[in-house]
Amino acid sequence: MAEKLTESITFKVTYEEKRDLEAIAKAEKTDVSKLSRAYMKAKIQEVKEYLNSLRELDRLTTDTVDTPFFELTPEPLQKPQAQKKLSCYDQLSLICHPTAKQ
Repeated sequence: MAEKLTESITFKVTYEEKRDLEAIAKAEKTDVSKLSRAYMKAKIQEVKEYLNSLRELDRLTTDTVDTPFFELTPEPLQKPQAQKKLSCYDQLSLICHPTAKQ
């Protein structure tokens, strides 16, 4: 069943644009009205898809508003503990045990 077209649009173009559009329509075996409508529908679809993608991004940001901060961040990595350098006294105490027999 064909779509019922009830509205009309009038717009101004240059003579060259009109001539080119008529030539394209003739080459595609259609008329200027159908060709213009096809371009218009393609543009409308493009804009709708763009708006839907923005809506998806907005949903990502608004759905996480009530989420606690710690759930959004990864677990912190444990840093390796630095070992204290042994002083000369401590190093000697490892070699020369006071309980060693002389």
